[in-house]
Amino acid sequence: MDQLQPQLYQSVQEVLNQWPQTASVFQAFKTACTGCYLARFCTLKEVAGSYDLQFDSFLEKLIEATQNPNNQRSDI
Repeated sequence: MDQLQPQLYQSVQEVLNQWPQTASVFQAFKTACTGCYLARFCTLKEVAGSYDLQFDSFLEKLIEATQNPNNQRSDI
């Protein structure tokens, strides 16, 4: 069953597979996650920690992206 929104314990690959439009969020936060061979292992929480991102803000933007039907990036 599909998740309704991304969770911090999910891997980057899971999130990108389920919500491809979130790629723009990873890029906006200047992560190297899109296209990274470790995406299947790294959780969103680990990404936020590695890039010194605020967990809440990062997750909020990912969730926003999943709810954006036009696949348009919101301001970060």
